[in-house]
Amino acid sequence: MSEYNRNRHARYKLTYHLVVVTKYRKKCISQNMMKRLKEITDSLFEKWNCQVIEMNGEEDHIHILFDAPPQINLVNTINSYKTVTSRYIRKEFSQELSRFYWKPYF
Repeated sequence: MSEYNRNRHARYKLTYHLVVVTKYRKKCISQNMMKRLKEITDSLFEKWNCQVIEMNGEEDHIHILFDAPPQINLVNTINSYKTVTSRYIRKEFSQELSRFYWKPYF
């Protein structure tokens, strides 16, 4: 973990810890949702040239530890991540989420 990444002009090690909570901290994340969230996270972060080091969570939040290059805009990346995962989870687990939310939330 102490190894640095490099590009043409610099060596860097940018590690971020992201905590994403559900709307109103409702305990609605099941084991199947968590598996699907891991799949989505791995594919998205790979597309953005980021590396997921560790991901876990509980029923009302998830933790993601990841490395990112300095070229990415972190705010846009996190907003895109939240939008995409919410859309996929609401679409695939609409019956489970309907017990917790009456609007399309996650």
